[in-house]
Amino acid sequence: MYLLYAPPKKFGFIPPSEYILTPEVRFYKNVAFCPKQYWAKIHIDQGCIDITPRTLKRIRKKRQLFRIAVVATGGIGDSLWNMPFVRYLRGKYPNATIFVITEPKNKPVWLNFPYTNQIVSDDFYNMHNIISRCDEVYYFGGVATMYKKYMKYDPVEAIFLMAGETPPKDKKFMRPHIVITIEEGKRAEALLREKGADIKKDKIISIGTESSTNNRNWPIEYIKELSRALINDGYKVVWLGKNEELSERLIKDENRVEGVINLVKEIPLRMAMSIISLSDLYIGPDSGLMHIAASLEIPTIGLFGAFHPKVRTKFYIKFKALFKKIKCSPCMEHWTECPHGYPSPCMKVITPKEVYLAAKEMLKKYPREAITKLPIE
Repeated sequence: MYLLYAPPKKFGFIPPSEYILTPEVRFYKNVAFCPKQYWAKIHIDQGCIDITPRTLKRIRKKRQLFRIAVVATGGIGDSLWNMPFVRYLRGKYPNATIFVITEPKNKPVWLNFPYTNQIVSDDFYNMHNIISRCDEVYYFGGVATMYKKYMKYDPVEAIFLMAGETPPKDKKFMRPHIVITIEEGKRAEALLREKGADIKKDKIISIGTESSTNNRNWPIEYIKELSRALINDGYKVVWLGKNEELSERLIKDENRVEGVINLVKEIPLRMAMSIISLSDLYIGPDSGLMHIAASLEIPTIGLFGAFHPKVRTKFYIKFKALFKKIKCSPCMEHWTECPHGYPSPCMKVITPKEVYLAAKEMLKKYPREAITKLPIE
C-alpha cells in the first residue's frame, strides 16, 4: 500500500517509534492516519518515506490499481477540492473501487457524487481497514492551502500536481461536482415559502455569515447593513451559517434586521446547499458555502482578505471577487487568527456599499428565471 500525502522532503525518514501519538496523529499497525495535519508519511514495513510524483509514476507502471482511497479531510472547501481529482481517477481507472474518506461534517457535500463507490466517515479503525486494503491512497487535506510550494496554484490544480498528474484544461471539469436532487430542491423551496420567500416571484439573496476562522470573516455590522439595503430594495435575504454564538449576535433585539430570513444554525448543510441552489445570488467570505455556491454555478460574490482570490477561484464562472490589498494581506494564513484582532483589517476595508453595488451588478449581469432554479439531478 502506498499512502501519498505529498510531504515536504525535509522531513525525510522518521521511525514510527518517534511518532507522537495524539488525537490528531494515530498510528495503528503500519499506517499513520493524520486527519488534522498538512503532512504525513508513507509507512511501509515500520518505516516512513516520501514519495515524489516521479517515484509515484514509476511505482504505478509496475502494478494495477484495484482499490483507491482519497482522504478528503479539512474544511468543507478542502474536501470539495478533491472532487475533480476523484472524477479524474474514475476516468483513468474505470474498473477500480474508489473510496472517499472524510469527516462526518463533510460527508453531506459528497452525497450523490457519482464517481466514487463509497463515502466513509465513521470511526478510525474502519478507515484503517479500508486504507490497509487499498493499492493507493491519497491524502491532500489542507496541503494545497498550507504548503508554500503549492500556494501559488488553485487548490484543485495543486492536488493534480502533487499527484504527478497534469491538470485538465476544461474549467467545468475542474470545478467540484456537487449534486442537488429535485427532491432536495422542493424541500428547500417549501422551507423558503414557509419563511415568506417565493422562488417564482422573489429575488433571493443568500448571505454566508462566516468562515471557519475569524481572520476571513466579514464584520457582523457590515452583514446587517448590507442586508437592510437589499431588503429595502425588495430582495429576500437569507442568512446561512452554523455558528451558534454568531447567530445569537445576529438576532439581538437592538440590532435586528427586519425581514431577514435567519437560518444560521437552524438547518443542516444539505438544506443550506439546496437553498443556495435556488438563490439568485450568493454573497459571503472565502468559506465552504462560498465554494459550494460557485461550484453550483450560482452567481457569487466572494469576499477575500487572507488569501488572494486568484489562487482560490481560477475555475469559477459567474463569480466576482472583492479584495483590497493592504500592507499585511494576503497573509496566506489558513487556520490562524488575525494578529490584528477581529475584524481583520483586510476584511474591514471591504465596505457594505461596495458589496451592495457588486450585488446589483451581478443580479443584472446574471439574471435567473424561476425555471432555471430547479435543481438538475
